[in-house]
Amino acid sequence: MFHTKSIEETLEDLECSVDGLSKEEARSRTKHYGKNVLAEGKKRTLLNIFIEQFKSPVIYVLLIATVISLVIKEFSDAGFIMAALLVNAVVGTYQEYNAGERADALKKVIKTYANVLRDGKKVEILSEDVTLGDIVFFESGVKVPADIRLIEANDLQVNESLLTGESIEVSKNPQYISKDENEPIGERKNMLYGGSLVTKGRAIGVVVAIAEMTEVGKIASLLAEVKIAKPPLMLRMEKFSFNISKIISGVALLIIMLGVYQDMPLKDIFFLTVALAVSAIPEGLPVAITVALSVASSVMSKRNVIVRKLSAIEGLGSCTFIASDKTGTMTQNRLSVEHFISPDKTYNSSEAVDEHVVLSALLCNESTHRKEGDEFVFLGDQVDIALARYALAINETLVKKYEKAKAIALTPYEPVNKYSAASYEIEGKKVDFIKGSPEVILAKSTLGEDEKEYTLKQVDEWAANGFRNIALAYRINDNSAIAEDGYTYLGFAAITDPLREGVKEALRTAEEAGIEVVMVTGDHPNTAFYIARELGIAISKDEIIDGVAIAHWMERGAPKEEIAHKRVFARVSPQQKQLIVKTFQELGHFVAVTGDGVNDAPALKFANIGIAMGKSGTDVARESSDLILTDDHFGSIVNGVEEGRVAYDNIRKVIHLLIATGFAEIVLVLLSIIFFIPIPLLPVQILWLNLVANGIQDVALAVEKAEPGVLKRKPRDPKEPIFNKTMISRVVVGGLYMGISAFALFYTLLEFGYQEEAARNITLLMMVLFENVHTFNSRSENSSIFKINHARNMLLWISVISAQGIHMIAMYTPFMQPILSVEPVSLQMWATLLFIALTLTVVMELEKFFRVKLTASKSC
Repeated sequence: MFHTKSIEETLEDLECSVDGLSKEEARSRTKHYGKNVLAEGKKRTLLNIFIEQFKSPVIYVLLIATVISLVIKEFSDAGFIMAALLVNAVVGTYQEYNAGERADALKKVIKTYANVLRDGKKVEILSEDVTLGDIVFFESGVKVPADIRLIEANDLQVNESLLTGESIEVSKNPQYISKDENEPIGERKNMLYGGSLVTKGRAIGVVVAIAEMTEVGKIASLLAEVKIAKPPLMLRMEKFSFNISKIISGVALLIIMLGVYQDMPLKDIFFLTVALAVSAIPEGLPVAITVALSVASSVMSKRNVIVRKLSAIEGLGSCTFIASDKTGTMTQNRLSVEHFISPDKTYNSSEAVDEHVVLSALLCNESTHRKEGDEFVFLGDQVDIALARYALAINETLVKKYEKAKAIALTPYEPVNKYSAASYEIEGKKVDFIKGSPEVILAKSTLGEDEKEYTLKQVDEWAANGFRNIALAYRINDNSAIAEDGYTYLGFAAITDPLREGVKEALRTAEEAGIEVVMVTGDHPNTAFYIARELGIAISKDEIIDGVAIAHWMERGAPKEEIAHKRVFARVSPQQKQLIVKTFQELGHFVAVTGDGVNDAPALKFANIGIAMGKSGTDVARESSDLILTDDHFGSIVNGVEEGRVAYDNIRKVIHLLIATGFAEIVLVLLSIIFFIPIPLLPVQILWLNLVANGIQDVALAVEKAEPGVLKRKPRDPKEPIFNKTMISRVVVGGLYMGISAFALFYTLLEFGYQEEAARNITLLMMVLFENVHTFNSRSENSSIFKINHARNMLLWISVISAQGIHMIAMYTPFMQPILSVEPVSLQMWATLLFIALTLTVVMELEKFFRVKLTASKSC
């Protein structure tokens, strides 16, 4: 209803003023109204998660098998199947619950902030601490924290698509008063609504609703129930599992036909088919993938990368190209004015300059500052902070005299305009101040063409030495509007931004990883080239292109290959940054983009991987990104690439183990049917094998550490299927060797007069040993098992020892012996079986050796 009230009526209703709340009053209101946090959707309980573990086609088959077992009085089979289901559900519940807890923890890391007035001072607080009556300040790139009645606005435009569905920005007017309480939200020009994004301009407003009282809060229950889309990797894996299921169905049908042909009892055929299907279908895969991705998310958060979309973890493993911002990412974003270059003299940072320089730096400035003890605390854009700090250092007395001068008008800085302006009443006169890009400011100045040309050469020279240059000018103006031209040019401030520590090393690592890095910045080409040359991104000016040249390139319709070799893109617009991303994507790259401002949002959304700055980034940038760097450091991107590759590697390791062992069991059973001998393993034994031999080893593989050289190999093709030639080769070789060896063992035992039950007991032990040995073979696709540091994953050792120990306990436990048809074996038999199992390592080492050698010969 506040859209129908004037500013004065609104402030009166809220019992507040434009001077803001005191800290004490803010605390009181927060205690009364609560935090500015929307209620989340109903959290799944442990019981809900546990029940959901049984919602799977494979589980349905097992449940049907259990019921049939009970009907035909096969109670031991029914009991074992139920035990297997229970263990699977408990493991799945534990993993899903932990993944959910980790996701909740990551949500808490991503915070948004608001600038408010407290005790008459502008301070930055968490958006959740905003309360009714708070006076809030807005600028382009800020996310609105609550419902706001506007008090002041300057060229304000807002994206309200979250509420209205209309993607076009809307203009706002604080003086507008609606006559209709039911006026559509999109028409309320005097209001800002929580969740919307300020895309242009500046504003001040008062909070009129928080949390559930906001317009977003009214539909919070609906928003909270929206299901998160599954990442592409999970969708591909589900499709992969579905295809495997179809293959298994065909194999099961073949087994049924062969069993009927051999007059096997229907009961035995049924249980054998079910057992084989369960063992061959990688039902443990979703849990293992969840573990791999959640572990990667956790590790990345510790390495200053917050994952907003799980698909980004997979994507990072494919990254071939990074378009990185310069300021704050490669440099420290701790700007300072080192020199001021006037038309006739160069001043260092401590020399006295013309008073108009100090006033321009101070008043045409959107930052704020206050003194705490002997130090000044600044809040705002880094360029504005550098200029304000410079003004205070040069003439603090003059600053104190005019820092509260009466402001008449303001033109905020916008990337498209490349300048900002402000109009003040100074000693009875209206004075306009302007600052920004030297090219723009000079165009608005009274300097002659020769003077402008000479000044631009000066700018180029300073830029070539790594300085960012901001020009200042002023004009005494009688008109109410800020002047468009006729300014007295004062000079330009030469600002430095030191390189971040470790960026050079990170760039070298990216290069070794086969990733190309380019710099995309709004800075002067010479400044950008200086930094790029220092970092080793570019070595020649031929590798630079600026916004003007890009515009000509677009007009000519030149081929995209023309800019393929460029490494520095300077003075680019938001549209051009998006075009750069699109062009390199069309050139075959998988592109990651960094950004921090509103102007970066289109490129962040368009990129394969959008990476926003957590410290300096705007809400718009963060909302458009897949990842957030909490430290704004380029090196953290490389860390993310490493963890993305590790996660993808681990998923492949899990798939190899599950599919190869399932394939071996199918080979074993099929051979026995084809050669008309008894089934080597009973259905209950196959279920046991599946539970024990693969129960936790796959999860242990999902948490493997990075293999040596993970960042020294080329990025994988994002279109490459999981089941590629390498995977097929390893699965077929390993699966056939295990299946044929186990069949040969069973056949030989029968030939030597062993009873079927005794032969099965030994064959089952052989398969348990095979699959435990194969767990270690799965640790690397290309590296020899003898070159792997086996102490780096103690969980893997624990899982293998536990699996083998559980089977040994079953062999010696009277209760389990009749259920599994197992019994102890001699030490000689143990030694023989272990020797056979270890030969699998030799086979897989030979497979690696010849495959790697063949691949190397083809690449030569």
